[in-house]
Amino acid sequence: MPKQVETTPHPAYLIALAFFSGMAIMGVEMSSSRLLAPFFGTSISVWTAIIGSTMIALTAGYYLGGEIAERRPRLPFLGKLLFLAAIFIVFLPYMAHPLMEIALARFSGGPAAASSGGATGGNALLVALIVCAALICAPVVVLGMTSPFLIRLDSLRSPEVGRISGKIFAFSTLGSIVGTFLPALVLAPNVGTRFSFLFFGGALLCVTVWSVKQTRSIFLILGLITLATGFVLGLRGWSGNLGPYLLHEVETLYQYVRIYRVPVPGRSAGNSAQATFILTDAGMGMQSMWIDGQPHTDSWQDFFPVIPRIYETSSGSTPQRLLALGLGGACAPYLITQFYPRAAIDGVEIDRGLIQAARPYFPFLAASGLNVHVSDARLFLKTCAKRYDAIIVDVFRPPHIPSHLASKEFFQEARRHLTENGVIGMNVGSKGDHRVFHGIANTVASVFPYVYFARHHLDDGPGLFTNRFIIASDRNLRLEEAEVEERIFSVSNHVWRDVWERMRNPRGFEADQSSFFRKVAFDPRQLCFTDDSSSLEMISEREFLGLIFGRRQ
Repeated sequence: MPKQVETTPHPAYLIALAFFSGMAIMGVEMSSSRLLAPFFGTSISVWTAIIGSTMIALTAGYYLGGEIAERRPRLPFLGKLLFLAAIFIVFLPYMAHPLMEIALARFSGGPAAASSGGATGGNALLVALIVCAALICAPVVVLGMTSPFLIRLDSLRSPEVGRISGKIFAFSTLGSIVGTFLPALVLAPNVGTRFSFLFFGGALLCVTVWSVKQTRSIFLILGLITLATGFVLGLRGWSGNLGPYLLHEVETLYQYVRIYRVPVPGRSAGNSAQATFILTDAGMGMQSMWIDGQPHTDSWQDFFPVIPRIYETSSGSTPQRLLALGLGGACAPYLITQFYPRAAIDGVEIDRGLIQAARPYFPFLAASGLNVHVSDARLFLKTCAKRYDAIIVDVFRPPHIPSHLASKEFFQEARRHLTENGVIGMNVGSKGDHRVFHGIANTVASVFPYVYFARHHLDDGPGLFTNRFIIASDRNLRLEEAEVEERIFSVSNHVWRDVWERMRNPRGFEADQSSFFRKVAFDPRQLCFTDDSSSLEMISEREFLGLIFGRRQ
């Protein structure tokens, strides 16, 4: 007995369904990274989970769509499935947040269980990622059913299946292209993640509601309720109470930025001091910080002026041109210009949104000697012809350290931009067996003949991780010699002398350590990161796994 089918829908409507379902697929995938970032970061492992789950969901959708279309080739049936998927997309951000909290708590076993970074911790993170990615990609199964279903429906009107397939897939892919660019370039930086999901779910709702004829009024009412609820929830999340210390928060093209201002008992400014600092979801630890009425920060950032001081001590001349890779709130230039107010500083920051967010709260971004460049650090070096007396690298935010800025080729590029006596310095956070630090230090030593490191001492005890500074040059800096070290830190400003005395307090020395600076020799048997082969991201994630879980506790 022949199957009962309804009147074939207009081809233009089928194309519209293909376009908006394709747009929703990529829109959900791209926006999902912003949902996972505050919990799991933005590493390659997170993207692998998102993309892999999406591909699995599409595979299941293609297969199921073909099977169901053969048995029940009815547009209202597909429309109802897409309608439910659209509702799911609208409310996905509000379901994902508590699920991620539960997944971290359930599979991590707490910070202590994961702090070792062993196999159990790694498996826990993998399981948590899979659970969250499965939720995020659940509607993609239905969206994947759309193309084979539409091809089957259109084939009832015309026997030209090849032409029909090409047309459906072309417009579905065109929608996917739009869905790829919209979140990153338009939606996320302007309206945020919640409204991004509302946009993609709402667009799909508006298109699919017309595929249901007999109960269209009911679906229209449900659709309007869904959109209104999603809009209200989005507004509440968008303009909710910032809290007593949170000054500003914004989603940029690269990360979620929060700016805080908190009261602190400053050593020099008294108990009424206010500290302003930046936190992002692209890494642990603060991005930039400064304290009212205090020339220093009482943090590892106070080491930044030491880098040009090393240049001055070793070369006998005042540094004239400096480069800061990773600008943030421009705290490094602010600290450095206290010693070298006439120095010309080029500051490079990849995230324009971060600079715009920080500008009202970090006045150093408007300093006269600072030239701000919005660019990737590696790209800036490749396109810049200048040479610098000192280069400060401040782009490492554990656990997500950009591998292309910690490779042998990167340090070779940086070396070409140093003057004859130039110095490069960077801060590297690490913990446990310090494989991240040792790998980066050995990579630097594969390029520069003279490499040194120093550990930042904390009077208040151990922090989340240890900050170690790497200094490198083509010139023998002799930093391990007591006389040279004393010349570097002997400044007329007694406040800075005290700051640096605390930083290099011998109580923080290791058993075999006799000086603040220690030499690093290249070891070909140890890790050396290159553009072609780098395990830095995996090593960093293992090393900081306990903090990944612990920061949500």
